[in-house]
Amino acid sequence: MTTLLKNTLRDALRAPLFLFLVTLFAACSGGARGEQEAASEHAGHDEESHSGHDEHEEGVVELSQAQVDAAGVRVETAQGGEISRFLTLPAVVTADEDAVTHVNSKAPGIVRSVHAHLGERVEEGQLLCVIDSVEVGDAVAAFARARALVSAAEAVLERERQLFEQRLSTAVQVLDGAIEVNRKIYQREVELQEKAVSTIRPLLEAEKALQIARLEKSRQLTELRTERDARLLTLEVKLTERRIMRDAAANALLALGVSAEQVEDLQPGSPLFAGSFEIRARRGGIVAARHITLGEFVDSETKLFTVEDLSRVWVVASAFEEQVQSVRIGQRGRVRLDAFPARGFEAQVTLVGYVVERESRALGVRFELENPALPEWPVDYPLRPGMYGSVALVVEQEQVRIVLPEAAIVHEDEGDFVFVRTAAGTFERRHVELGPPSGDVVEVRQGVNVGDEVAVTGTFFLKSALRSEELGGGHSH
Repeated sequence: MTTLLKNTLRDALRAPLFLFLVTLFAACSGGARGEQEAASEHAGHDEESHSGHDEHEEGVVELSQAQVDAAGVRVETAQGGEISRFLTLPAVVTADEDAVTHVNSKAPGIVRSVHAHLGERVEEGQLLCVIDSVEVGDAVAAFARARALVSAAEAVLERERQLFEQRLSTAVQVLDGAIEVNRKIYQREVELQEKAVSTIRPLLEAEKALQIARLEKSRQLTELRTERDARLLTLEVKLTERRIMRDAAANALLALGVSAEQVEDLQPGSPLFAGSFEIRARRGGIVAARHITLGEFVDSETKLFTVEDLSRVWVVASAFEEQVQSVRIGQRGRVRLDAFPARGFEAQVTLVGYVVERESRALGVRFELENPALPEWPVDYPLRPGMYGSVALVVEQEQVRIVLPEAAIVHEDEGDFVFVRTAAGTFERRHVELGPPSGDVVEVRQGVNVGDEVAVTGTFFLKSALRSEELGGGHSH
C-alpha cells in the first residue's frame, strides 16, 4: 500500500513537469517557425522591390553635369555616311631597290683603310675606304707616260707652227722688199719715158722685172705654206695618236674604279702612283652593310659596302591568290606599322607582282612612302627596312544608314554596345549590331537610330559608372 501510494504521488508530480516541457518546446518551435516565416516574407518583399528597381533602371547611368564635364564625355548625333570596305594584307618595309647601291672594287688589292661604318649616314662622294692595288699602280704609270707623250707632241707641234710663222714672215719681208725695188725702177722709167729722155725698152724691162718679183713672192709663199701644212699635219697626226693612247690609259683607270677627278688631278707624288686609290660613295644614304676589314684582299667580285637611300621606302604587302582580283595599280590604302600603331600612312599601289611566291602562294603588292622624321620618333628615316605591319586596301565604298566613330563602340564578351544620351546627364546602354570594320569608323546596323546622341568619348567612364551602380545598387549621383 505504501509502495503504491509513493508511486502514485511521484507520477502526479512528474505529469505537470512533462506537460510544461512539452508546452515550452511547442511554443519555442512555433516562435522560431514564425520568425523564419516573417523573415522569409520580408526577404521576399525586398527581393521583389529590388527586382522591380533593377528592371526599371538596368543599363542606365545618371550623372551630374559636373561629372559629365570631368569625365570628358562628348556626344555626336548618329547619322548616315560613307563606309569603305577594306582588304587587309600583311606587309613589310623594304628599301627602294632603285636607291640601293652595292659598292665594290673594280681592281684587286688590299684594304688599306676603312672610313665608313655600319649604320653611318654618308653623302655622295664621301670617302668609304682606300685600296692598295698593283694593277692600279701600273695603270697610273701607263697613263702618266701617255700624258707626258701628249704634252711633248703638243709642244713640238706648237714650236713647228711658230717656226713656220717666222719663216713666212721673213720671206714676206724679203719678197716685198724685192717687189718694192722693182716698183721704184719701173716708176723711174715711166717718168723718164714721159720726159722723152729714155727709150721704151728700159721701161718694158722694168715692168717685166716687177711682174717677175710679184710672181716669185706668190710662188715662194705657196711652197713655204705647203711645206708648213705637211709638217704640221704629220705632227698633228702623231699628237692625235698619243692623245688616243692617253685617253685609253685614262679609261683603263676609270675602269679600275679611279674617279675622273682623280685622273684629272693626278700629279707626281700622288698616292695613286703607288696604287692607293679611294672608293667613294656614288650616292648618299645609310651604310646598311659593311663586308670588309683592314688588310683583307678584295677583287671585283667582293662586295665592300651596301648603301641605301632611305628617304623613300617601299612597303610590300602579300596578296594571296584569291585576293589578287581585288588589287589594282593606283588603289588607295592605309599602311599601319607595328612600330607606330597609332599612325596611318596613306599610300597607293604602284606595282602588283607578276610571280606568285612558291612557298607563301602570294603576290607582292608594292606601295611607296616618303620617309621624313616623325613627331613620335624624330630621327632620320624612321621607317626602317624589315618593319612589319599591314595595309588596308579600299576595295569598296558604300553609303550606309548609321556611321559612328570606332571610339564610340564598347566591346565586351557579351557583345558590343554604345551609350545613348536620353536626357541631360542620363545615358542608356544599348547593344548594337555592327558591320565590318572600316578604319576609324564603323557601320551600326541595329541598336541606334538616326538622330540619337551617342557618346563618342568618355565611354570607359560611363561603363565604369554603370558597373559600379549595378554592383552597389545605387545611383551614380
